[in-house]
Amino acid sequence: MWNLFKRSQKLIKIFFSFRRLSRSDDIDSQQRARHSLMQQFADARGVTMKVGQLFAAAGEAADELAPLIKSIEPLPLKKMLPVIEKSLGCSWKKVFKSIDESIAAASLGQVHHAVLQNGDEVAIKVQYPDIQMAIDAEMKLLGMMPKAGPVKQWSFDLDGYRHVLKDNMHNELDYRHEAQTQIFFLHHLNLPAVVVPFVYEHLSSEKLLVQSWEEGLYLDQTLNWPQQSREKIACTLLGLLLTSLFKTRQLHADPHMGNSYFRNKENTSSEIEMVLMDFGCTIELSEAQSLALLKLIISLREKTSGLPIRNFAAMGFDAEKLARIEPYLPRLCLYLFEPFLKDEVFRLNHWQVGEKITDFLAEKRWWFRSAGPAKLIFIMRAFQGFTQQLQMLNVDINWWKVLHEVLPEDLIEKARNYQCPVVGENESIKALANVLKVKVIKQGVTKVEVDLPAEAVLNLEQFIPAEIQLKLKKSSEIDLKEIIEKVRLSSLAAQTVFDYEDNNQRYQVWLE
Repeated sequence: MWNLFKRSQKLIKIFFSFRRLSRSDDIDSQQRARHSLMQQFADARGVTMKVGQLFAAAGEAADELAPLIKSIEPLPLKKMLPVIEKSLGCSWKKVFKSIDESIAAASLGQVHHAVLQNGDEVAIKVQYPDIQMAIDAEMKLLGMMPKAGPVKQWSFDLDGYRHVLKDNMHNELDYRHEAQTQIFFLHHLNLPAVVVPFVYEHLSSEKLLVQSWEEGLYLDQTLNWPQQSREKIACTLLGLLLTSLFKTRQLHADPHMGNSYFRNKENTSSEIEMVLMDFGCTIELSEAQSLALLKLIISLREKTSGLPIRNFAAMGFDAEKLARIEPYLPRLCLYLFEPFLKDEVFRLNHWQVGEKITDFLAEKRWWFRSAGPAKLIFIMRAFQGFTQQLQMLNVDINWWKVLHEVLPEDLIEKARNYQCPVVGENESIKALANVLKVKVIKQGVTKVEVDLPAEAVLNLEQFIPAEIQLKLKKSSEIDLKEIIEKVRLSSLAAQTVFDYEDNNQRYQVWLE
């Protein structure tokens, strides 16, 4: 009970620090609030620190939270030696020649460089004393959280999220599970540019993980590398994500900067190598989930008659909730998977997926978010982590080309032929428009002819001149708000938006 009370106090302090940060209106106050917030996240460790890492990765707290991504101040070795020796079942000196003070601490444990008696250089990952009790207390606090806001209004499966988080934390607290996952990646990933450290199984246990020592630079230390090198890093990161989703179906779901190193392979500048670390947070996908997602991407590219609700249902989405927004799903999919739909380098700053979805679905977007399975939060975390890394590298790459390079053709064909369960009907993706056309004709002569992105139709009122809007309002045949809602419901299918003529002047707007 006392431990629960102490963790509650830490969370309450963090809440008030967030409130001070949000209410600060001058730079000095904001910096002080952010610094205080970082200190409290670091001191809390456990689940709370992981939340801080998520905010830091998302750029929510500027430089003050950045240390949480790489590491925080580690505990002295003398405090960790009892845990090491208890796990080994003997004096540490019988196994190791030396153990250095840690320079890399994280939410659940910290890493020490060490040398085995046989001379091997290794990394020792050791769990903090009493971190299990802290996690148990935080999970109880999460269980007390009431449903409110969007969680209540849109019927989010809060219990499902708690269950998934609890299972994930249970796995992260057992280094034996992490060791087995790391060994799986070592044997099945098969990406030449990705290095997975070797695990010394006979020395590893629930609270101790011993692996080969690897060195390299954090991602933010590679930003001055040549563009070609940074592009190779980006392709490696995307290749890892796609291989994990569709080939091994075991996804590394903790992509923050402290979990990977980058280096030149064999001391050359032409080949880049990525060292992947920390396999505590991984998610396993079923074959149905993986094939349904890949099939959706392929059907969008090939513009085959697609029924996205079937794919989402196979991925574990709540089909009953999705049925409320089924007509919107084809266009939503085009936004979500846009980087894969071009046979060229995709400009990441053109994506703006969040803004597009908000403009298109408005409040209905919560039906989609609440329909997703709780496990989806980790997949979204992996995708978000990759796009943030891509932004840091300041390079653009060909997403579809990378997909074809890392996935075998027989797997792509298997996904193409995969039959998703029948759960609903909707418009064909092929019928969706790409361009909004606007034309003004006066006395038979075209005066204005403009092409805009199809989604511009959702803001039709913003670029139609005020005098034209006034005329349209006077017309009993045309109601712009009704037209926009009708077009939205059609998922922006190819159609005539309106065709209006007044005093020898004709206004034509259509989607094609």
